[in-house]
Amino acid sequence: STLNQTMATRMTSPFVVPSSLQDLEYEPYNLEPYPEDFDDRNDTSRVESFDSVVTRLGEGTRCLRSGVWEEEEDDVDLWMEKTRLQGLYTLTRKSMSLTVGTRETFMETLCETIRLLCRILQKSDETLTQNFRDAFSSHVYMLYSFMFITESHAANASNKTQKPSHALLRQRQTCTDTMLQAISSMSKCKNILWQRGVLDETVWLLPCRSAYYLLERSSGVQARKAVCGDLAMQIIAKAVENDDAPLTPVVASLMDLMHSHEHMASLTAEICGKLCASDHLSKELLLEYGRLDGTGDLRTTGVKNVALFAAELAKVNPLYVFQQLPHLLPQFNAEAYHFRSALVTSLCHILHYMHQKESEVTERSARVGDAEEEDRETSTTRDFSKSRDKLFDLLTERVFDTSSFTRSAVLKAWVSLASNKALPKERFLPATRMAMDRLNDKTVLVRKQAMQLLTVLLENNPFMGNLDPKPYRDSLKQLYRGVIDNLPADIKEAQSLAKTEQEGDVADVNTEEVEQAALAAVMDEVNGWTADQELTDEQQQYKNKVKALQFTQATLEFIDMFEDATTNLEGMILSANASDVTEALRFFVQARYFQLPCAVSGIKRSLALMWSGEQAIRQEVLKAFVDIFIAEPGTEGKSPLPDKQIAQNLLTLASEASVSDLASIEEAIVRLVKEERIPERVFMLLWSAAKKSPGDTGAAALQLISMSAKSDRTIVDSKSRLKCLLDCGFGVHAEESRNWKLVAAAAGALHRIDRAKCDPGDARNLVLERIVEQLQCVSRGDWCEDASTQDTEAWFSAAEQSIKAIFSIAAEPEQCCAEIIYGMQARTISSAENACSPLRLARLFHVLGHISINLLVHTEVLVGDVRRATAKKTLKQQEDADKAKSARINNGSLGSEISEDNAIEAELGIAAEQEAENERKMADIAEKEILGRGLINVFAPLLVSVVANESGQFTNEILQQASVLALCKFMCVSSEFCEQHLPLLFTVLGRPNVSTVMKANTVVALGDLAFRWPNEVEPYTHHIYACLRDSSTKVKRHTMMVLTHLILNDMVKVKGNVCEIALCLRDEDQRIADMAPLLFHEL
Repeated sequence: STLNQTMATRMTSPFVVPSSLQDLEYEPYNLEPYPEDFDDRNDTSRVESFDSVVTRLGEGTRCLRSGVWEEEEDDVDLWMEKTRLQGLYTLTRKSMSLTVGTRETFMETLCETIRLLCRILQKSDETLTQNFRDAFSSHVYMLYSFMFITESHAANASNKTQKPSHALLRQRQTCTDTMLQAISSMSKCKNILWQRGVLDETVWLLPCRSAYYLLERSSGVQARKAVCGDLAMQIIAKAVENDDAPLTPVVASLMDLMHSHEHMASLTAEICGKLCASDHLSKELLLEYGRLDGTGDLRTTGVKNVALFAAELAKVNPLYVFQQLPHLLPQFNAEAYHFRSALVTSLCHILHYMHQKESEVTERSARVGDAEEEDRETSTTRDFSKSRDKLFDLLTERVFDTSSFTRSAVLKAWVSLASNKALPKERFLPATRMAMDRLNDKTVLVRKQAMQLLTVLLENNPFMGNLDPKPYRDSLKQLYRGVIDNLPADIKEAQSLAKTEQEGDVADVNTEEVEQAALAAVMDEVNGWTADQELTDEQQQYKNKVKALQFTQATLEFIDMFEDATTNLEGMILSANASDVTEALRFFVQARYFQLPCAVSGIKRSLALMWSGEQAIRQEVLKAFVDIFIAEPGTEGKSPLPDKQIAQNLLTLASEASVSDLASIEEAIVRLVKEERIPERVFMLLWSAAKKSPGDTGAAALQLISMSAKSDRTIVDSKSRLKCLLDCGFGVHAEESRNWKLVAAAAGALHRIDRAKCDPGDARNLVLERIVEQLQCVSRGDWCEDASTQDTEAWFSAAEQSIKAIFSIAAEPEQCCAEIIYGMQARTISSAENACSPLRLARLFHVLGHISINLLVHTEVLVGDVRRATAKKTLKQQEDADKAKSARINNGSLGSEISEDNAIEAELGIAAEQEAENERKMADIAEKEILGRGLINVFAPLLVSVVANESGQFTNEILQQASVLALCKFMCVSSEFCEQHLPLLFTVLGRPNVSTVMKANTVVALGDLAFRWPNEVEPYTHHIYACLRDSSTKVKRHTMMVLTHLILNDMVKVKGNVCEIALCLRDEDQRIADMAPLLFHEL
């Protein structure tokens, strides 16, 4: 037969799995690299020889399929002989040298043979012969070696970013599936395969060894699918399913894999928790985990990978990890924090499991209704409750761990429990205290988790959606009196006895202490009333009152915790770390939804972060702004509130905002309008509010309109809306009520529109002319009361905005300002009264100073327009010249090229000279026109006389402040005027009777002068430093801020005056003491 012709010698000894594939060439195997008839002359003959070997193996497989093992023993011996083993060895060793088709045929033949042997094994009822064991072992070993070689080659190819071919994926699937079938047959029929069931570990572990190699590369969903990771995990699960399976080598291999690969912890946990039929592997791995020494060799990167196993196993099998906790708890003392963090995560998963089981028990008990079943369920719940409390205590202790990573893991576990409603009610208050305490942690990661925990606790609080403390405090008083006045008889008797004893001791009877003791006693008694106990209607009502009182007390305690931590919470907003800021903003958004009082102050403080240098913080502030004022809660800004509600929210915010808050609100509104996130109808509602509410609400509406117009001028710039603005802001009601806040808001809205044109037929220009007339009235102070200081103080802001509006919209602002000055001069100085009103004089100086500054700005704007026009004209001339030159070159007319080029250069030189002349004119206007030859200069001697106050007759505080500030503004316009009057300014600053406000304002003005004229101010720098020793904290703080800006911008040299700043390091005011080291750090 063909079989007898191709088979030569029988195997003389049992097949033993070698250490390596090459060991088959030595004793006792004595195989050759190639069969004796192998033709190695050239590539073609080699391919044919390999095909011949595969063909012979296929013939043997067909014989096996025909039932050779069911025939004579000699046929069996002939089937598995040395020549077949030689062919298997040659093809396996040279598998990567085979052609693709030959290698695939060999693989299919080998896998089919193993499947046939597994089928024979499963059908047999008696222990099989040694020949079968040799055949089975050798084929499984060859398949393992084939997989090892091909997978190693595939791994090297993947490192070179080569994608695996479809043939390789199909081959891997077939081989892994065959290995799974082999280990399943060995596990099921080990008593038939081996005598007395004593298995050969070397053969048993071959499928596991191939699975380990595949699992090493199963990092990720796609990789796991590509390398048949699921089948590999099933192989390991099958290998350990029997009680007498060799667990030790499997455990050692899995521990080594977890140490080397991060993804192996989750895969190993899945094997233990989902695929294994028993807990043997889990137990051995956890015992080995508990014996690990975190102070030894595991203090490497691998310790993190191994530590993750406990947490991953607790995720898939929390009950078993809970049962094995005594073996794991010693790792809380491990030096490596990874173990402690992993155990904390494990406790979290266990607590989640307990909560889920308790919920199921409660639902099942209520559904069944069987008394015996209810008792059993109640016992289970009670046992879980005891264990749960111990685990919560352990979790609470670990928040003080020495490692910040473990502390963060603890807080993260609390966040998970609270967000999944697995946190018992009695644990809410302790968890809140713990999170508040961790806000002071020195590590950013811990503070971030603490803020997240506070936010989650607030979202999932067991109280109510509204945490405004006022209704709770009112309810507490009623409930307290109701409980105290209806105490049970025995407790009331004890209360009376306690009062009598205190009176007998001739001591002050502390009624509150007695009532508190009685209240504690009645709460203990009521809490002891079980559900099985029969209560009267009166007792049931009293029990309800006590429960309501306890609930109200707990709610107020919860609210008070947040109120007491307001300083820490607001401090997170001012943190230099972006993570602290973003988490604090998210918390305050939630606090606003629940009406916590701390939310209002926190949100106002957060608005200043609109000016942060970090884009992420600005985006988070804007998101918080939208979530609170624009969008529906919980919609991530996608679903806006009703238009009326948005308008009302913005009006409330603007009405309660300070000046600095309004600047931040404006920045937010500008961005939102630009992004079209505020509905257009909101602006119509704001205009309506401005018409109907001429008071503070109208002023707030106009302020919001002005902010919005900065991005979209059409909100204001139309005839109808300008007419509305005239009626609202400058109408009869505004004049009679002298609502300067409303007037200032209306004037501020005018800054956003285009300048009026001299066109009598344009209705818009007619409205603007009327508005300019009203602005002049406001600027002159025609509506002011001379006897009211408060009225004049409120007028200052409105006058500034009005003058600025005149320079924005008037066709000839200089002429308008001249009319204002003449009018005020006539009423103030040329008055027929014997004495000049100090308030009128203060208003005159204020207007003169502000007009001078605006004239300077207006001049700079005009010069800039001229410069841009000149540059545009020059660029056009240059382009025309280049085109003409190109045309001449193309036409060949180069004769006059040199002369024309000279003309162009001369023209360009004239343009440069013209630009220099414009700059000189600008300097001349600033130095000589505004103050030297202009109308304002007429009042300069009077202003200097009032500031000097040599006669002592100008003592009015408002007049002094207005005159000094006007002098500073004059000095900002002209360097000559500044240099001439700097001694006067410092003389006034050094007077003993100067008010704190005036000193602080003067210091800020000196900072502006130092930026404008650094050379003129430099000799007087030591006088500015001297203000750091002022008795007023406000003056010192302003001086410190001014010097910080000047020094960091290199406008003032530090020199020897730095000692004055060094002394501020120990200043009593904490804000000043904090600014000094900041300055030194920046230097």
